[in-house]
Amino acid sequence: MASIMADDDSMSDDEQLDIPNNTKHIISIRFGQFDIDCWFHSPYIDVEDGSNEKDRTIEKLYICEYCLRYFLNNKKYRQHMNECNRRHPPGRKIYEDPDGLSVYEVDGTASQLYCQCLCLLAKLFLERKTIYFDVNPFLFYVLVESDKRIKNVQHIIGYFSKEKLSDEFYNLACLMVLPHRQRQGFGRFLIALSYELTKLEKKTGSPEKPLSALGQMTYKSYWHSTILSKLDEYRRLQIHATVTQLSMDTGICIEDVIQTLIDLRLAHTKKSTNEINLKQQEVRNRRRHQQCDNNNNNLDLSSILIIDADALRTALNNSSTNNLSSKDNQNIFDPTYLRSGIGFMVIADILCDAIFMYFHKYRERYREGKFSVCVMSSQQEASAENLVC
Repeated sequence: MASIMADDDSMSDDEQLDIPNNTKHIISIRFGQFDIDCWFHSPYIDVEDGSNEKDRTIEKLYICEYCLRYFLNNKKYRQHMNECNRRHPPGRKIYEDPDGLSVYEVDGTASQLYCQCLCLLAKLFLERKTIYFDVNPFLFYVLVESDKRIKNVQHIIGYFSKEKLSDEFYNLACLMVLPHRQRQGFGRFLIALSYELTKLEKKTGSPEKPLSALGQMTYKSYWHSTILSKLDEYRRLQIHATVTQLSMDTGICIEDVIQTLIDLRLAHTKKSTNEINLKQQEVRNRRRHQQCDNNNNNLDLSSILIIDADALRTALNNSSTNNLSSKDNQNIFDPTYLRSGIGFMVIADILCDAIFMYFHKYRERYREGKFSVCVMSSQQEASAENLVC
């Protein structure tokens, strides 16, 4: 079957691209108002231009920021932009906040063309991404920001995808934030959202492995701050919790929780008993130092993102009850849901380096802790007496 070009405006969202035989190297893209240099090769489909060249370089590819269809010709691109009636992603809106951020859940089966084009766009900036055309098994969560000047127009910031059914309990398959929106906290926002969705399902999850170096750093920073915050909450409320409860409360799988505690030097393993000892005083010290580091950075509020977990939960419940998944333009939010209460705080990417520098710099000697956590089977856990803090 012949390859289908995405600059054919007659295509509907449920159509899909064929795997191309010929692809071209792209130097840069025009995306909305931005010219963005490409980092890696992406197999965008070749154009039937009479050329037999398989590796010809494209100086600039023009991509519609709303429907993600792409063009080699600026004239065709401008013509399309005048005719394109999409101003936000397809799918259902599952989250919205008063600052203009929204998240759409897009089904890879229902909107194949859009999701394929989204994957091709992501590959320009992700070295290890391998899935572009087989999007049916995935859900895509697209983060957008409302235009402050033009009503009902939303601009893509980034997205993450996850398998609809994952035997490995992965809650994130791929994450991409566009280069001009990076280092503004949106990567951590999407990671936090993936765990909020996991908690709504009363499950725990983990990202697909292996992680890139940048992905590993971002995830470790998120795990560190989230687990430290939760342990500090347990201490203040005098809650005694098992590792399993810590895992369920954060949505982070037990393996990642344990590894994070070890990385932070808040726990160590005893090979003979497979026991993990938590250092209660160390939890307080590290939490205190982390808060001091954050305060010393004199953060602008724009560098902090907050997800209202209650708003997300209410919106998902309402959308499920009213079966709004196919109504792209339906706004399922009521302003009363969007209150200012903090679900939890997501520290901006710009703090990652400072936090990691602290963790490596201040590695004090362990203090003896009063509590310990044992890694046990479900049968053993039922009678567990060893608690976290």
